Amino acid sequence: MLFNRDPEKAEQKAARKAEKKQQRDTAAAQRASEKEALKEWRRVHPAEQTLNTAAMLKMWPSSKMGVTQLGPIKGGSAEFINAGAHKAWTATRLIAGVATAGVTAAATGRKNKGAAVINVTFGNGAAQTYTVKPEPAYLKAANQYVTAFNALAAQLAEEDNEEPQG
Repeated sequence: MLFNRDPEKAEQKAARKAEKKQQRDTAAAQRASEKEALKEWRRVHPAEQTLNTAAMLKMWPSSKMGVTQLGPIKGGSAEFINAGAHKAWTATRLIAGVATAGVTAAATGRKNKGAAVINVTFGNGAAQTYTVKPEPAYLKAANQYVTAFNALAAQLAEEDNEEPQG
């Protein structure tokens, strides 16, 4: 014989290999099942998709099946406070722009004015305030986030009220 192979060890190795494959297959099936369940949940709760899309623009908490890393959405609320947040020309920057033939004005002529924030209270009582850049894309995303958060919270609360009847 060229090599001496222990049939018992080979059998044990094959059994371990088969067990690992079974574990991987089970885990893959579970991930696929969870993914499908999440997809179905989001089909019934479309506000979560809107909330997560708006959350991608800024580091606002995203949601998975109505729960964020800071707490559940159900029982929570959000408000968007836009205290005149916008970009505006300032007098000193306008003068600087005129003095330099517009070069400075083009580069730094507009300055953030006002303030916008999102106040979020989660179902577990945790509260968070997020500042919003006074730029149209951020203001729009903030408004969408708050609207979707409140819509999802209302939908989840309504579903809870419906369940005991069944």
